Amino acid sequence: MTLGKRALLVIFPVILIVQLLAASAAYLTQRASLVGLEQARLDQQLAVLKSAFSDYQAFNRSVLYAISNSESLLLFLRESDISYRNETLGLRIQQSIRSLSNTTLSFVSFAIVQPDGQPAYYFESSLSPFSTLGAAQQQVIAEARRSPATGKMIYLAEAVGGPLLLHTDFILPASSSRPLPSQRQDAFALQLAVRPDHFLTLKQRLEAEYGAALEIADRFDPRSAELTAQVGLTRSLHARLVPSPDYLAQRLQGLRLAFLFGSALMCLASIGLLLWLIRRYVTAPICRLDAQLTDLLLHRRDALDEPSEGGEIGRLTVNMKTLHDRNTTALQRIQEISWTDTLTRISNRAHFGVLATAMFEQCSLHGGQLALLFMDLDNFKQVNDQHGHDAGDALLRAFAVRVGDVLQMHQRHHPGTETTFARLSGDEFAILLKAPTQDNTLPALTSALVGLSRGGFRLDGRTYPVSVSIGTARYPEDAGSITQLLTRADTAMYQAKAEGKNVAVPFSAQLEQRDERIRAIEEQLRQLHGDRELALTYMPAIDGQGRVVTCEALLRWHSPELGVVSPAEFIPIAERAGLFAKIDAWVVDKAMGSYAELARLFGEDVVLAINVSSAQLNDRRICHCLIERARHHGIAPERIEIELTETYAAELSSCTMDVVQAIRAAGFRVAIDDFGVGYTSIQQMLEYPADTIKLDMAIVKRLTQPELHEGLAAIVAFCQAQGKRVTAEGVDSLAMQAALLGAGCDLLQGYLISPPRSLDELGEWSARQYRERPAPQRAGG
Repeated sequence: MTLGKRALLVIFPVILIVQLLAASAAYLTQRASLVGLEQARLDQQLAVLKSAFSDYQAFNRSVLYAISNSESLLLFLRESDISYRNETLGLRIQQSIRSLSNTTLSFVSFAIVQPDGQPAYYFESSLSPFSTLGAAQQQVIAEARRSPATGKMIYLAEAVGGPLLLHTDFILPASSSRPLPSQRQDAFALQLAVRPDHFLTLKQRLEAEYGAALEIADRFDPRSAELTAQVGLTRSLHARLVPSPDYLAQRLQGLRLAFLFGSALMCLASIGLLLWLIRRYVTAPICRLDAQLTDLLLHRRDALDEPSEGGEIGRLTVNMKTLHDRNTTALQRIQEISWTDTLTRISNRAHFGVLATAMFEQCSLHGGQLALLFMDLDNFKQVNDQHGHDAGDALLRAFAVRVGDVLQMHQRHHPGTETTFARLSGDEFAILLKAPTQDNTLPALTSALVGLSRGGFRLDGRTYPVSVSIGTARYPEDAGSITQLLTRADTAMYQAKAEGKNVAVPFSAQLEQRDERIRAIEEQLRQLHGDRELALTYMPAIDGQGRVVTCEALLRWHSPELGVVSPAEFIPIAERAGLFAKIDAWVVDKAMGSYAELARLFGEDVVLAINVSSAQLNDRRICHCLIERARHHGIAPERIEIELTETYAAELSSCTMDVVQAIRAAGFRVAIDDFGVGYTSIQQMLEYPADTIKLDMAIVKRLTQPELHEGLAAIVAFCQAQGKRVTAEGVDSLAMQAALLGAGCDLLQGYLISPPRSLDELGEWSARQYRERPAPQRAGG
């Protein structure tokens, strides 16, 4: 066997293995990229499907809301002449529906169903003059009457003519207000149905493309599949698509064939090159040496020629190293392509994950701190919308370059630190800063990064209204893993946006606990069942003779999940989330329902004080609700006092002022609560549409100090001069009681008098009050 064949048999397996490993690594990387791309594409298409569904859902809600608050509907519900109602008023409702409906909708229907379940009015956008409300739609209305939930959107897949999107609401004809769940049997049902054509078209397109049915249900049984996507259409309705196995197999088949032929061609080219190199640098020099040796043995020559190649073994080593370097370069290039963001040329999310894991392990083993900076560009979508995606891409590239410059400068000033910079997605970036344990360079770095876009981001002579919000979290102080570090930095970043953007906010345990607490309270409020979870307590206020004049109803909430939640905690959350309307309705109804017992305990002249959410004062329906409930419970309006906070009263707009004036015009009393803690001018004091001023406990505590008694008397006298009754809150000592009575205060309320009590406890307290307790004494009495 010749030396060339021996060399080929030794080197060929090595080259083949290297090529197979390179091809396998490249294939696995590209396969993962292909699956990830298909997953992202599927997620995006389901997001588009959700957007289309949300459009129909929003349209359905807005149209039903507009109709339910229209004058035509109110006239229809209150009209007793059925012929006139169905023909004339029904036509007006139909015209309202047509004017509000989108002309591109293929089907829209609206039904009004009487409390007995019989349709009072039905209209649909079809050509059939004999169309009627379907049995399935009637079943949805019947179930909605029995359900404690409100405003639930129903996707009816089995409707005649195709799936429908239904929204059912209820209205009391007498008060034109939404009924409580227990009142729905006496309310008219309103149902608006639309056919979501665009949503159905997208659904059919997805099913045709992926060869599988799109599942829509409240919940799904778990299914294991490499490619699957699920999206929430509503809180209780989800859509899932699991593509046919053939869909992914077809795409992977083409990738496998491409790598097979490519690897074969590369292998052939490498073998040919090696054969040429072996012949030229291995076998040929040896053959020449052998020929020279043969000539020398045969005495044909005297000496061997000087080697011109520098030695065969050395050259063979150099060429093997060259070949190895080429293969290594190819592998590095494949890895670089899969780990680099194509737009900004910095690390992508996958590479960031690898680097983050490595840096985290170094800190865990050798000590040090690791900080994660989660950055999000503020108003970046506005740049894309107004200036186009090319401008947005240019801005992202420029931002990445400038951040890189800041990081280089930071490392020059702090040689002991190490940084990693990556683009995670869209306009989200992340930086990992590894530093010694006692190093505190993070504030300087965040300050420099925020300064990049303070006042806007200037690029190519144009200033874009873009800034950067940064959330930071550190290991080991804030997190124990990379995943936790990323999650908590993201939480801090959203807090930075909430604080006005273009700031850096560090993570804190209080921040996470506060967000989790707010989310938990809001979730429980959305599922609130008033009769099971809410309760009222009552706090009496007495006059100078010890007689109970008013009794304030105070709300208490005992959540089955959270336990007892303070009103000071859940009321602001309910108001911000728009959930307080049903709570106010429950409080008004329950409090007025207890008036008969209060009157039995304290006499027919006792006044019931009810706190009303300030968010309700933008809607006149609160006035209608108060009138209707007072009439229902047989209470004279002057026996009810509605309490508003001073801070809100000081900001009364013309709209809310009208609502408060309407409440007073209906005969109800109005009280300004927590007086003295807001910012109130004398002019506002004179213009307050109020019957009672309730001094806040903080100002009561201060003004009852001996040196301020004259000021207390002056404030009480001024309020009384305006015809307003003065009530002092927070009376918890005999000294305070004496000072307030000496100043002429009308009513006293506080723990000295009585803490908040249930009706039963209030009855026991009333019996002891009149049997044992003497009347309060004025100062010097």
